Amino acid sequence: MVSKVKKMTEDENTEGKQEEEKSGKKQRVQFPQYFNKNQGTDNPNGTALKTPVLRGVVVSEFDGDRIWVEASGNMKGRYGVEVPNGYDPEDFTAGTEVALDPNTFTVTDVVDKSKDAVFNAVDTKVTFQDIGGLDNIIKAMKSNVGAQLDSDKKQKIEDWGLEMDKSILLVGRPGTGKTHLVKAVSNEYDAEMFMINGPQLVEKFIGEGAKKVKRLYEQARASDKPSIIFIDEIDAIAKKRLDDRRHGGEEVERTMSQLLSELDGLDTEEGGNVISIFASNKPDIMDPALLNRCNALEVPVPTKEAKREILQVHTRSLDLDDSVDLEIIADEMEDDYTGRDIKQIVKQAAVNALERYEDVSEAEISMQDFQEAVEDLREGNLGAEKDFLADDKMTPEEMFA
Repeated sequence: MVSKVKKMTEDENTEGKQEEEKSGKKQRVQFPQYFNKNQGTDNPNGTALKTPVLRGVVVSEFDGDRIWVEASGNMKGRYGVEVPNGYDPEDFTAGTEVALDPNTFTVTDVVDKSKDAVFNAVDTKVTFQDIGGLDNIIKAMKSNVGAQLDSDKKQKIEDWGLEMDKSILLVGRPGTGKTHLVKAVSNEYDAEMFMINGPQLVEKFIGEGAKKVKRLYEQARASDKPSIIFIDEIDAIAKKRLDDRRHGGEEVERTMSQLLSELDGLDTEEGGNVISIFASNKPDIMDPALLNRCNALEVPVPTKEAKREILQVHTRSLDLDDSVDLEIIADEMEDDYTGRDIKQIVKQAAVNALERYEDVSEAEISMQDFQEAVEDLREGNLGAEKDFLADDKMTPEEMFA
């Protein structure tokens, strides 16, 4: 039975090669984020590891026995490898980028030539007046981050010999205004803002995530202005390091190690005027190595008074009729409503008002429009922000699964 299955597999492979020869094209495998176990049974050259792959560059063409590939990352070195099945020696000219199995160093695929990541500064017009209910957090950001972005204050701080925190961790539920707050700081102090999400730093090639982090900080240091690097969802690359490393855990650790190195470098003269701000709603799963380098600020769910202030911010340009009482509206909201939920209520109330008027130029938002919007959010008829990672029973190990 085994021999019969083996023969059928060989026949299928032969048919596939014949079709490939007729078309004159080779199929390039699209890389998933991580290779699955036993995938190598479908691709004779594919890796069967649950890990990212190495990126390599051909430095010497086929010499009759092998091609020579320079690998990057922590396994950097030059390796002589055979031409894989399905490819011709002519496919591997000098400069060709390939994927290498990190265990056997065999070529798994030819990949498109990569380019260094380029991060563009984010332009924003958000001001502190656009943020309601976070006066204490704004004050803390001004006294620490703002002082370092102001050239005169920064010079006086250096004269006094003080060491200010160059890394800030904003902790809070989604929708509480963490990103909005960082944008306001950037705008108010005329700083360059480089923004990226943590999951974007998780790469399929070994060493690429760390390379991207290094490039991000190089661009920030090269800016003529003070710079803010904002990494949202930082927990994607800063989870607690575990003995059981699964699904590319080692590669994530390399990326975090590069980030820690960059943070340590900010304390030197070569660090430039760069401030790192991170955001997370799951600080409990983060590695102490990063937490110890950050000054943590909690961005809370707004109180009743804060909800009223947020309502004032979002309704200041709207036409409200005399029946609207923002304090009553704030009282009718659930305790766990965030700033994003409140913004959603205001938008829905405006839509409700427009539906009531034949001549929309005369439209005014009434108290009833707001009450209906609050009820819609409560019943789940609006896009309420959901925190899918809020399960307190989830362990750090499960975050890798």
